[in-house]
Amino acid sequence: MRHGFRLSLSLLLPLVVAISGCSDSSSSASRFASASAPAYLTEETLKSAASFLGGATGKETPVSVDTVVFINTVLGLNEVESDPQNLYGDLWLLLRDEYGAPLLDAQGCVQPLASEPVEWPDMEVRDTVPMTVEEYEDGEFTCTVVEGYESYTMELEIGRLNMVRNMANNPDALARGLAEAINTINQAQAVSLDPAGRLVLTIDDGGELVDKTIDSPRENLALYHALMTRGRLAGYGPEKHEGGETLPPQWVEIDPEVPLGDLAYLRDGEGELRLINGYADLSAVNYNRQNRFQEQLLSFVQYIDGATCPYWDMIDYAWLQVFEEEPYIGSNMEGFARLVDDNRRVIVFVHDIIQDPPVTDLATLPTPAGDRIDVNKAAAAFLGGASNKTVPLTIDGLVLINTVLGLNEVEFTYKGEILGDLWALLRNANGEPLLDANQCPQPLASDPVVWPDDIEQDTVPMQLDENGDCEIVPGYETFVVEVELGRLNGTRVALTNPGVYDRALYDVVNSINASEGVKLDVAGRLAYGVMTDDGVVYQTVDSPRAGVAMYLALMRWGKLEGQVEIMEDGVMVVKNTAITLDDAILNAEGLGYLKHGSVACQGNPDNCGATLLPSGYVDYSGFAHRTQDVYAGVDVSYVERQPDDPDCAYGDRTADIWERVLGSDPYDGSNIEAFVKQAEDTRTVVEFVHTIIHDPLPE
Repeated sequence: MRHGFRLSLSLLLPLVVAISGCSDSSSSASRFASASAPAYLTEETLKSAASFLGGATGKETPVSVDTVVFINTVLGLNEVESDPQNLYGDLWLLLRDEYGAPLLDAQGCVQPLASEPVEWPDMEVRDTVPMTVEEYEDGEFTCTVVEGYESYTMELEIGRLNMVRNMANNPDALARGLAEAINTINQAQAVSLDPAGRLVLTIDDGGELVDKTIDSPRENLALYHALMTRGRLAGYGPEKHEGGETLPPQWVEIDPEVPLGDLAYLRDGEGELRLINGYADLSAVNYNRQNRFQEQLLSFVQYIDGATCPYWDMIDYAWLQVFEEEPYIGSNMEGFARLVDDNRRVIVFVHDIIQDPPVTDLATLPTPAGDRIDVNKAAAAFLGGASNKTVPLTIDGLVLINTVLGLNEVEFTYKGEILGDLWALLRNANGEPLLDANQCPQPLASDPVVWPDDIEQDTVPMQLDENGDCEIVPGYETFVVEVELGRLNGTRVALTNPGVYDRALYDVVNSINASEGVKLDVAGRLAYGVMTDDGVVYQTVDSPRAGVAMYLALMRWGKLEGQVEIMEDGVMVVKNTAITLDDAILNAEGLGYLKHGSVACQGNPDNCGATLLPSGYVDYSGFAHRTQDVYAGVDVSYVERQPDDPDCAYGDRTADIWERVLGSDPYDGSNIEAFVKQAEDTRTVVEFVHTIIHDPLPE
């Protein structure tokens, strides 16, 4: 199968939002026609924009030039040709110029960066992936990766910024974020910046002044968009719908009475974004990391091994603690992207709190009774472990993941179900969409909404357009609830490059075979033992791609053994993912199913992978989950604040996971809801473990 920038997939949306293409895009130097020379965005404004974009990112995902180019294109800041396919994750790291524009090869194709030096068909070793030009029946030309080299491309991971994809479908989401942020700013007694450049608002909370950082990803992205389009924090809010009528958007801006001090340019500034060949001109940016952070103080907790009280509150400079005095000086797009990422790194440091924490042995779930853990329970845990620490998995999210991975065998209409599977829908107990009288999916409403017939409903009204396709009744678009997947948005890459999970699974199995043993960590994720000078150390499989690959394998085969297609020496070959680790080692941890499948599967291949409902959706009807059964009696270690102890502000604690982390959750359910709940339990435990310091339990 060839993978390119244009695929005839009926489920792709006609959005002019994504990056890359085969031909250069031309544009005037500026999108704004003016009789006089326009005032362009200042360096001061662009650096604040970089801070807001950094505040919109996820803690775990670095920001690159490709990230900024993609975000700018989706938001309409870049004026370049686009392909809706890229909405689904086929975003490659490309060779680019100083403005972020792709550098094209002699054929006019983009040049994807290779994950490692690769030998081309002409026997030359290069750092890019070879491309070829194909012609479709309609006479259009397209660029594709030379067959056999697909696995060398590097997909762009943008973490929380994936939310911008939904905003492309629903611009009111961005407008709503701007309105919410500015309304909060207008309540402030004072406005300042945190170490990463995000806005800190001093708010009167019942007579007490409290500081509130604008840390909402959507609000920060909206602030970024406002600065880049208007040079100040102002714009239109969302449309509103009342009594069957659509009310026009209201203009929002910072109140002149809000004291801004040196930040007055956020309210009073102006400027236009200049474009160079369709890409944002950021040449005004000159970034010196030392100048930016050498006097920026950070508060943190330092662990000191062997001390009577090992945790100490400290203050030091970001230049030393975060960047270890490593210099960086850059300009234009590269300097801007580095500034965004450095702001992200500061946020990560602030959130981590404890620096140089002690290394502890892997906490594991106890060996279960019986010979094997239920395969489906492991699949749920592996998927939950692959998800974002802070973005919950939902039934709608699971259905979408199963669809892009090819587990669901369902067909999508042009506008109906594909839009529906980006929204939270009314579903039955099996996760199948419940359709209305027009056979349209029924999106759940964010708030009870009055329909055109003046009856209040919990769903968003749908209608058929002139082509017979399902669409939202105009004026109700803002009420849909968008499906957020966090790190799991990366599963969209399977639509255009399904082999990426074959490679990930192959690597996981090789790691298992080279290990000293495997266990399940305290959350239920897989961990394998690595021999070090200090003995065997267990490493958790934390990669989202690896977690999804194991989930996909268990759902397809009921085990991690099966045939995959990977590239070796420039040639695609079929391999068997065979686990060679001794059965006794696997069975000691109840993990024999990784190699042999469930008891029902052995000798009966028809009982291995997931079965489908008549509708084509994965059948979870036989799945059951009781939270207490998995986590009760399992201890977790953590650090807790001790505000009443004058000698040591923090103490080490150990508690029962089911009680401390999951609040003695009595959940006991079945079907797809239970599968999602087990994945969510895994994610909740992972989030707890990563938080490090916890506040005391309420009295």
